[in-house]
Amino acid sequence: MRSEPTEANVHGTDRKHRDERGIAIIFIAMFLLACLWFVSLAIDVGKVMAARTQLQAAADAAALAGASSIDPVTGEVVQAVAQARAAETALSNSAYEGEETPVVIDPVTDVEFPTPNQVRVTVRRTEGTGNPVLLHFAQSLGLPFLNVTADATAEVNELNSVCEGLAPFAPANPPGGIGFFTDCDSTYVLKTGAGASSQGNFQLLDYPDCSEDGFSGSGGAAVRYYAANGYQCCFALGQEFAVTEPGNKVGPLTQGMQERFDQDTDQTSTCYQDYAGNGKRIYMTPIIESFEVNGKSMVRIVNWAAFFVARRPGGGGGQEVVEGQFIQYIAPGGFDEDAPPVDTGIFGLRLVE
Repeated sequence: MRSEPTEANVHGTDRKHRDERGIAIIFIAMFLLACLWFVSLAIDVGKVMAARTQLQAAADAAALAGASSIDPVTGEVVQAVAQARAAETALSNSAYEGEETPVVIDPVTDVEFPTPNQVRVTVRRTEGTGNPVLLHFAQSLGLPFLNVTADATAEVNELNSVCEGLAPFAPANPPGGIGFFTDCDSTYVLKTGAGASSQGNFQLLDYPDCSEDGFSGSGGAAVRYYAANGYQCCFALGQEFAVTEPGNKVGPLTQGMQERFDQDTDQTSTCYQDYAGNGKRIYMTPIIESFEVNGKSMVRIVNWAAFFVARRPGGGGGQEVVEGQFIQYIAPGGFDEDAPPVDTGIFGLRLVE
């Protein structure tokens, strides 16, 4: 026979359920508090990681800016200029502190020179500099802030290979290895005009198709395109050959160069030392061993040059189409540490640490 529950049993069961519910609520509350604490801690960790990333970006940019102060004659960084450029570039960046604030460095103590052609920059968010990364939720653990630092080292060298912006024209190597002067009074013509052809060549080049620029073709269309936009793939010094583009093609070349010239923000300066534009008037050019070849032929690249177009190219087939000044310049490219030293006058920057 089944016995009926007594009133005492019913009340006992209710109390047990209430006790279990009370304990469950306590556990849930503790669990939610723990979750909230971990989420809060994750927010603080995120702030620290964001500050670290921002500081690293600032250090990279400042080091590269400092290394750009190369003296083209000595091949060494001008330290006073490097310090000023690094500090200015760092200040243009921001990093988290209690909020995002500009990155300030001491150009004397935070900019170092491990070698004559290297610049090392350290940026800080630390208690010692009065700007540590402030934490909020981690203060419950007695951790009100964290010190965060980042550093970067940039190096400048003369390039063995040049990438991006190559012109479709090129000078021939001067006889006797004299080279080209880079002062304002020394102007050169980079494209032979009508009546001065060497076996059908007028110092024009026909580059192979390059996946980096999206252009495919040759002839006058290629001359115009590369005059306006530059060839974007790389050529290595002494290891690569180029193919000549026979014919004068003065029309396509002039049109492309005029298009590029008109995009420059400084169209009046006739000397590079006075120039303050956006770089559109500057071309990277190979220096060819000799154009004494017949028709479309292979020619050897023996050096590199940077060339400043002195004035807006005009029409006609004369030599005045490409006239200007050779310059010392910093450009995209690469350098092989195992290769023999080069004297291109074109320098490249890279981060080494």
